[in-house]
Order: sequence, then structure tokens, then C-alpha cells
Amino acid sequence: MIPVSAREGDVRTCQVNREIFFATVEAFQHAFDCREQGQEGIVTEVHAFHFWDIIGINALDRVVLKFRHHDIPVEIAGLNEASATLLPLGAH
Repeated sequence: MIPVSAREGDVRTCQVNREIFFATVEAFQHAFDCREQGQEGIVTEVHAFHFWDIIGINALDRVVLKFRHHDIPVEIAGLNEASATLLPLGAH
């Protein structure tokens, strides 16, 4: 499960279009390259699906933390209200 991505200038937008659950977590996390040259930001679009459990939220959190570790800002776009309830308070 690799997110569809496109780079516009120095910001990469990744559109996730499949469910994330225990069998897809590792592929999801490895699909994001925080060491890409000239990358100044990333937008992760998750409009198309729902995070069903904490496993999926944890995968998203690890991706965000990986980019933040390299001082690359991350925006999560399209997180539905039900999925947002699984995120730690104020995390993203």
C-alpha cells in the first residue's frame, strides 16, 4: 500500500487511498521518504478513508514524527471526525 504522491515545488503531497490496519502499517510507514532532497514540507491527504483503530493512528503518528525529527513540517488533511477522536489530544 503506497500512497499516491506528487511534488509541487518543495512540498510533497501524499494521497492515501486505502485503509491502514495491522497488515498494511509497515508498507505505509516505509512509503514516506523524509530524506528527499529539497523537501520543505509534506501534506498527507486522508480524505478517502477512516482510521479504524489505534494501529492505524500509530502508523500515521510515526510518519509525522519521522518528518518532524528532520524539521519537515507535516499537514494532515481530511481526517474525518471519528478518526480524529483516536488521535492524542492536540497531537496534529
